[in-house]
Amino acid sequence: MARLFIAALAILLVAAVADRSALARVMESGEASVAQQAMPAVVNISTWKLRPPTNPGDLSRRVKTYGSGFIIDSSGIIVTNKHVIDGALDVAAIFNDGTRLHATLLAVAAMLDIAVLKVEADQPLPALKWGDSETLQVGDPVLTIGNPLGIGISVSAGIVSALNRDIQDTPFDQYIQTDAAINHGNSGGPLVDVNGEVIGVDTALYNPDSAGFIGIGFAIPSESAEFVVKQLLDPSHPMPGWIGVTLQDMTPELSEALGLHGVRGSIISAVDADGPASKAGLQPGTVLFGLNGVHPADSRAFMRAIVQVPIGQRVELAVWRNGKKETVSATVAEWPNHMPGGGMIGAHMAEAMIQRMPDPGVRLAPLTDTARRQYGIDPKLNGVLVASVEADCEARDLGILPGDVVTGVQGMSVASPEDVRLAVQAAHEQRRQYLAVLVQGRNGGARWVSLSMGSAH
Repeated sequence: MARLFIAALAILLVAAVADRSALARVMESGEASVAQQAMPAVVNISTWKLRPPTNPGDLSRRVKTYGSGFIIDSSGIIVTNKHVIDGALDVAAIFNDGTRLHATLLAVAAMLDIAVLKVEADQPLPALKWGDSETLQVGDPVLTIGNPLGIGISVSAGIVSALNRDIQDTPFDQYIQTDAAINHGNSGGPLVDVNGEVIGVDTALYNPDSAGFIGIGFAIPSESAEFVVKQLLDPSHPMPGWIGVTLQDMTPELSEALGLHGVRGSIISAVDADGPASKAGLQPGTVLFGLNGVHPADSRAFMRAIVQVPIGQRVELAVWRNGKKETVSATVAEWPNHMPGGGMIGAHMAEAMIQRMPDPGVRLAPLTDTARRQYGIDPKLNGVLVASVEADCEARDLGILPGDVVTGVQGMSVASPEDVRLAVQAAHEQRRQYLAVLVQGRNGGARWVSLSMGSAH
């Protein structure tokens, strides 16, 4: 009997393992299908920005930065993060097949990390659909798709780790937390569900020691992102609603301290003197617990509800003040200091920047006998010594190192730093996008590299 029991148990265990293996294969197959469906609509956002000079008197350097984005309309409408394009001189969308298209900024949300771009293509582009982030539950499987660390479009799998996270980025925070990898460069990419629909915009990662992704990433829920994008694309350009209050959650401790035993809601910590709330008689210490009959879960939900109310519409606020419940009316106003530019440099400013020759971040020096001995350079080799390379410039990314020798620029031999400077200046005046440089590497043979010159359209 014992043997029969053990045999039966063994069969059950094998079946269980087989079932789990089969389930794993099904899940992997499903993720692969979703990824293949979504990836063509995800783009690498390549931007040029100005890096402040390292030393007084130096020129600002154009540096290339990377982010991600995704197409939401076949006409070429792309959603990304505002911080991806802040301060950009030029923006390009690079598709997974290598296609590169110039992107035009349509609009940015000054108070939410969302920007909308547009590319022009010869044919309809693949697009992703918005999903419903309101139905998400902790533990739901998700994929992040984007351009981590600038290495190219990549996919990572994980789950929803938490909902409604407040990372104190905006007054409206309700981030989705996920353990699907979000690294630098993933910003602006989609967080997709099992249906391949966008349920979040990858935006931030938690890395207290700057060690990269440690399993805690954050995405703006599609509920908020979709609403903001629709507002940004609306020709009437509706502004966010505002009543002029700063709110915080009413904790049990605050309730106890203020003698408001058991009262829940959002307590006012500051009131704008010229705002609708002030005109309605609201003051710091007043507790808001309802808006038009709805009871927002926390202060951030309250702010999101106010933002979505049309300008000029009156709202009924359920408040607790002077020891009793009251209803107060306030007229929603336009949020002041709304900045449509959102940090994007205008066309005229960009043109002025383009007129300045870029600093490639490389310092050159004559090729002396001392340098030849220091770096083991062939005595017969002629050219210009790379004396130093900035840590965060494109030349470093291309593998150019101190001790390398520049032997040619744009097909012409060079023998001095001045030869190189004149070649760079000529290419800049010709509005070339790239500069062809022949480099003899200290650790290898000769190779051509293309240094970017910035925008040229």
